[in-house]
Amino acid sequence: ADGSNQTNLTDNSANDSEPSWSPDGSKIAFMSNRDDGNYEIYVMDADGNNQTNLTDNSAWDTEPSWSPDGSKIAFMSNRDGNGEIYVMDADGSNQTNLTSNTAYDVKPSWSPDGLKIAFVSERDGNDAIYVMDADGNNQTNLTSNNMSDTYPSWSPDGSKIAFMSQRNGNGAIYVMDADGNNQTDLTSNTAYNVKPSWSPDGSKIAFQSNRDGNYEIYVMDADGSNQTNLTSNTAHEYFPDWGPAS
Repeated sequence: ADGSNQTNLTDNSANDSEPSWSPDGSKIAFMSNRDDGNYEIYVMDADGNNQTNLTDNSAWDTEPSWSPDGSKIAFMSNRDGNGEIYVMDADGSNQTNLTSNTAYDVKPSWSPDGLKIAFVSERDGNDAIYVMDADGNNQTNLTSNNMSDTYPSWSPDGSKIAFMSQRNGNGAIYVMDADGNNQTDLTSNTAYNVKPSWSPDGSKIAFQSNRDGNYEIYVMDADGSNQTNLTSNTAHEYFPDWGPAS
């Protein structure tokens, strides 16, 4: 968590991205285009062993998010012609469309109690943060404005949702109450800051930022203070995801 011991788990010529830790820390779900050029959801052991394709089809399946009990994975699929939020059992069985409409619905994030899924939808004309019950019912817009709001991430206690917003003309990390109230900019700079991920104790938020000329992984306190670069090099680093507390 301090940026040391950076280790490659998926050393191959494909694109492997968007990692998501299982709640018990034993597995990592991710997306890869290694098999036929389209993205599928894979899972592997936390040390990189036993890499297994869970969604073998001709569509793009991306953005995996584990349920808090580890029994299910939510993800985005375009198999129905547009982006929809799906859920499946952790072994890839029982793949079910939750959002079924003509808009793009993407980037699912489970609430800590497993009862809700936050996601992004453009059904009202721009990207906005929505929340729904875990079975797809009661889909509700939390960030109704004319700018793009995306990448929702629940705090461990379920009281807040961090997200990225372009409402100030750049990508900024915001936080709001779980009902959409008290939306607050945490990063307040001219760079593009995106993909927030809470630490297990709720005290910190990791994110990616291009403020130093290329994308790096940063961490900050949950109130936006002490923003620190963890991966200072000339490559791009993306999609941070905190492992569970040991």
